[in-house]
Amino acid sequence: MKLDIQLYSLFYSFAFGCIFYFLIDICIKVIREINFFCRIVFSFLFILMVSIIYFIGLMYINNGYLHFYFLLSILVGYGFVYFLCLHITK
Repeated sequence: MKLDIQLYSLFYSFAFGCIFYFLIDICIKVIREINFFCRIVFSFLFILMVSIIYFIGLMYINNGYLHFYFLLSILVGYGFVYFLCLHITK
């Protein structure tokens, strides 16, 4: 895979991790208000939808190749926003 495609994929994964933080925050706020069975169904559908959106983006960028460092980039993006929000709220 070319270097520019890898960099686009890494940036996409990082940005997706940042957005994923906010999506999970919204999801947690929504599922607190519903019963247990609906929580399970909603969580499953949420993770399925988010995964499909991520892979559609990867299909567009690099024909759907998923590397370990893309997943690490998602975690780094998630952690970056987590610590940024933690620092801002103090």
